Order: sequence, then C-alpha cells, then structure tokens
Amino acid sequence: MRLPRFVREHPCALLGLFALLYGAFQVLRILHVERMTTGGEISLPLDDSFIYLQYARAIAEGHPFIYTPGNAPTTGATSLLWPFLLAPPHFLRLGPHAAIAWSLTLCAAALWLSAQLMARLGHMLAGTLGMLLAFLLFLRSPHLLWGYMTGMEIALYATVLLGSLLLYLREREGGVFPRLRWMLFLLAASRPEGAILSGVFGIAMILDRRRAARTGAVASWFHPALLLPFVAAALPFLVNLAVSGSIESTSSQAKSILAEPHPDVRRQFLLDSPKVWLSILQAYLSWLQLEPGMVMVPRYWIPSAVALALFALTSFVPRRRPWADGRVILLLFPAAILVDSLPVAWPVHLYRYQQGFYPVVLLGLAAGVARAATVAWTRLPRAAGIPAAALVLAGPLWAWSPIFTEAYDQVPEFYGQNCENILHQQVTVGRWIARSLPRDAVVAMNDAGAIAYYGNRSTVDLIGLTTEGFAKAYRSGIGCMFEKLRRLPPRRLPTHFAIYPEWFPYLQASGVLGPEIYRAHLVHNTISGEADKVVYPARWTDVIHADSLALPHPEIAGARRRDRLDLAWLDDEKAHAWVAYGYEFDERRSRWRDRPSVILRDVLRQYTPGGGRPVTDAGRKVFAWERFRVSVEPGKDAVLIARTDAWYANRLTVRVDGAAAGLWTVARSETAWVEPSFRIPGTFLHRPDAGIEIQREDPKDGGDWAPFHYWIYQ
Repeated sequence: MRLPRFVREHPCALLGLFALLYGAFQVLRILHVERMTTGGEISLPLDDSFIYLQYARAIAEGHPFIYTPGNAPTTGATSLLWPFLLAPPHFLRLGPHAAIAWSLTLCAAALWLSAQLMARLGHMLAGTLGMLLAFLLFLRSPHLLWGYMTGMEIALYATVLLGSLLLYLREREGGVFPRLRWMLFLLAASRPEGAILSGVFGIAMILDRRRAARTGAVASWFHPALLLPFVAAALPFLVNLAVSGSIESTSSQAKSILAEPHPDVRRQFLLDSPKVWLSILQAYLSWLQLEPGMVMVPRYWIPSAVALALFALTSFVPRRRPWADGRVILLLFPAAILVDSLPVAWPVHLYRYQQGFYPVVLLGLAAGVARAATVAWTRLPRAAGIPAAALVLAGPLWAWSPIFTEAYDQVPEFYGQNCENILHQQVTVGRWIARSLPRDAVVAMNDAGAIAYYGNRSTVDLIGLTTEGFAKAYRSGIGCMFEKLRRLPPRRLPTHFAIYPEWFPYLQASGVLGPEIYRAHLVHNTISGEADKVVYPARWTDVIHADSLALPHPEIAGARRRDRLDLAWLDDEKAHAWVAYGYEFDERRSRWRDRPSVILRDVLRQYTPGGGRPVTDAGRKVFAWERFRVSVEPGKDAVLIARTDAWYANRLTVRVDGAAAGLWTVARSETAWVEPSFRIPGTFLHRPDAGIEIQREDPKDGGDWAPFHYWIYQ
C-alpha cells in the first residue's frame, strides 16, 4: 500500500500535528487531576518554580535580581533566561493564577516543540525508524512529562539543547556554523549546565572546522567566530560576577559540592564523585527508575546499555554510514554527567537535575535501536533480516513497556499530589502572611518560593538561594547562620520565621523563636521538605548583648579590651585567621586517622548566667587544636577570656607565636555559661598580632573544646 504523498513528503509535520493533539490531551489530563486534587485551584508541583515567578515579578517591577525589597541583588534564578520569559503576566499585573497559567503554557509549548525536535533529530541520526522511535520514547517518558510541566527551566533547557544539537548536525559538514554559534548563547542562558555544554559544542566545532579545512571546504581552520561558543559559556558566570560580585550564582553557592564550606566534607564529596557519576549513568540507563539504594532495574538498564553501545558502535562503523554523524553526543554525555553531579542533592525531585539532558539520552537509545534494526534489515538475507530487525526493535520496547504504561499513567496523580502539597503548605503560609503580618514585617524562611511570592513581604532566605551571603553561613552550620542573622541591620532583622523546625534543630532551643502562631500541615506529603511549615515571631532581646562578657571578672579590673573574636561569625573568623583541626574517625577501620585535617563544626546554645537574662551565642567545636590571631600591645601582660558551655572538662595547652605559655584547665559545666580566663605573660607577646594556639590534651577522646567568644584584655 502506497502512503499518501503528504505523509511521505512531510512526516515530521504529521508527527508535529500528532504531538500537538497528544500533548494537549496529556497536559489537560494532568491539569484536570491537579484541580480534582487541590479542590479546583491550579498551582505548581515545586516550590522552586515560584522562585522563578518571584524573580519575574521583580523584573516587571523594575528591580531584576532583587528578590524582595531590602535584599541585595542575587542570582538565585538558576536560569538567566527563564524569569524573563515568565515576566509578561507580571508586566500586565494579572495576578498569580495568570502567571502560573502562562508558565504552564510555555512548558506545554516546549513539550510540543521538543517532540518535533526529537523526531527531526531521530530522522537525521537513524532514518524514518529513528524518527518514530525518538518521538515515541520522548512522549512516553513519565519523568519528562512531569519535569516539563513543573514550571521550572527544565523545559527551556532541554528544548534549547535539542535545537542546538539539530543545528550542529545540519551545519557540521560545512564547518561554518552560522546559526549554532548564536544558539549557544541561549543554551548558556538556559542553565549553567548549558554553559558547560556550549563549551563542548565549541570544541566539536573546532574539530569540524579543521576537518573542513583539510578537505578544502573552508580556507582556514581558524575563524574568530569559533570563539563565540566559549564566550557563550562564560556568559552566565560574567552575569553572576556583575550582579553579585561572584562568578558563582547564589543557587550554586547553596547547592554545589564545590561551595561546600567544610573541607573534610568537600573532600569526601570529591572522593565519592566517581560513584556519583556511575549512579547518574545508572539512572539514565534505568530510565530514571532506580530501586532504593541506587539499584538498577535489569529489565530497563540492560537493553538501554545495549542500545547506547550500538549507537556508539554505529557512529564509527560501517565506514559509509547512511545517517548523520552524531558522535558529538559521545562528547556531550560525559560532560553532562560531570556537571549534573555537582549539586549535593543530585537525585532530588525525580532526578530533576538530570531531566534536562535526558532527551539526548533517549535520542541515543532510539538511534542505537533503529540503526541496528536498519542494518539487520538491509545487510542480512531477507529470511534472517526481517526477524532480526523485528527482534532488535521489539525486544527493547517490550522491556521498557512498563515505563510507557504503568509509570506514565501514575504521573497525573503524582503531579496533582505535588501541586496540592505546595498549595496547602507554602502557598497557604504565604497567603496567611499577606493577610496577617504587618507590611514592614521581615520573614526569614527556608522555602523561598511561594511564601515570598504570595506573602508580599521582605524576606531573608536562610538557605541563601535568594539572599546574598547566607548560603555559606547556612551550609557552615546553624550557629554560623545565627551569627549572620543577628548582625543584620535593624530594618533587615527578621521579625518572623516561616520554617521547617526539623531543619533548624538548635534555633528553637536558642530562644530566638517565639511561640508558634501558624502551622500548615500536610496529611500526605509527596514533595515538600517536611510535613509541617511553622510560623514563629522572632525574639531578639536575649541575643543582642551576646558580644559582652556575661559574668564578673575581677582579674581584668582596670584593663582595656584589646580585641575580641566571635566564633561562628565567619567574617570575624576570617579577620582573625581562625582555623581548627581534628582527627577524622575511620568508620571502616574503627579507628582515628593518623593525619589531622581542618574540621569546622558549629554549635548554638542559650544559657542563663548568674541568674540574669539568658544569653544566646554560637560557637565552634574544637576537637584537637585551634589557631587564631589577636591584636595586643607587645610586652604587656594580657588576659585571655573564653566563653564556653564546657560540655567536656578540658586541659588545654596555650601557645603564643609557637611558644608554650602554660596549661589552661577548664572544669565541666552542667547547664550554664562559664567564662574561664588565662593570663599570658608579656614576655610571650612580641608582635601586635599575636598568634594563639590552643590544643586539647587528648584530641582523640571523642570530646571537644567549644569556645563561643574570646576576649583579650591588657
């Protein structure tokens, strides 16, 4: 039977029409289930989606990059381009529902466009069969349906990546790339991963240009336009630098292993990176369907591994190949795995950090299967070729069929539950704040999206995504975050907290939080960090005076304070060159390691000294020894005073500029601050910035010395 002429001449257009109808049906289906689940209201399935909407609103209000009034410019929107695309409803002041609807419309349009791009790429890489397979695998991927419809930048990044790949395949033979070199700027602006992949495309373009120069297609292998992909790769980092003074975005500061402030933790992350790379590869091979413990499903990963191996093999053999050269995917794949491994919580939210590149993985699967089936059909005798091609095609599709059916059919219900969670927790809290708190309230929070978007109040993002300077403080510990908080200017000091109490274990016990005034509880939590989001008033009366001595000290009568070091305040620690060392415990060998390393741990306490007002202070746990510098008057006796909770009794050796100045004994305290002092003879003080070292007698006893403050008097 002869196919109609339109079908033969315009197969991609026909698939585009089908994708439009099919995509519209699926989108309407999940939105219907969402409204049934939420009680009739539309929302988004991730709180981070509202971060983009808030940045979009800031653009419309004329202060891009300033998340809420009072904040400094930040780059918490991981994608530079996505907030600008979300801005139109905010320019028109249409309200949250219109903004959400616009976001979902963009996502649905990207879903349709990506399906067409997958079909065209599949056709170029593996003919008609590759076109149909790529189209099918994309449209029946449950994770991509969910990811594209989250309102996040996943849809933008994946679509622009597919478009870039299509332009590369079309332009590589000529070695000129007139459109790709500009498309890569969009790719870099869509996500930081896109910037890295722009550089990979740039390398591939140079190689293709050299090949074209050898064949005489171009006059010279070098052209200034070859530098544009690398300019595009630098674009988001230059924007970060211009906006916030750092090439690293605030979202990266809050999430990346490279920004981990604890050296021992960062070192372990980096040592474990090969395991993470392997886990991401396993996730891709298993269709993002790993069992608990990162265990691959054999039914999924075996045919996937074979398909990708066939794609790689047929990218080099046979010598004359009827399909486009897609070897650039073999360069993009490891680069994508590497950059996708940088977030500490890389598998979060259905592997959302991996979803943007996942269509390219599906393209490789489709091309591998289609090429093998085509070779079997065309190269083997008909009697063997037909069943071989059928087996090559049907085997993987049968193995993957539960993904296309069972897993895919679960997406609408799961998506609806996610939206219900966000609506009845973060959105509900935001609306309560909008109607219940004063206009000048400053709300400290740990979910920065819907609470800020609906609350319409100035905010402090405790995690640091949208508030400058808090990412490092939060990741350094609750005590460091507390010290950062309490030093905010009075107009920026939080008046209320909207947090998960479980995320801030010391904060409630410190006395900073007042009695609970509102709680949003989830009965069935599928996506939020915790089941309960709680609002507290802030109480700062007992923490403002924490910089002063709390107990009487007759030993410093008539002396003048020369310097002070506030532990856990990162700026003060840096100014005094403070650092602490310890010995890590080797769990596998059940013994302490022999070599010391920098170990930074914080603590937050509130005690009432001498029957007065309670004092809340943050400090550090020193497991072996610490070093810092203080300002002194050389040659004059000094008194060093420490504030500590004295959780453990300690015998401390004090050294000044390397010379042993004596033994400092600190008895254990039960439930109170103590402020022991140590006299340093003036003969040890030879320079105005004296180096102090305090070393525990037994650094491997499992205990610690916990200084919260140091004062030095002369």
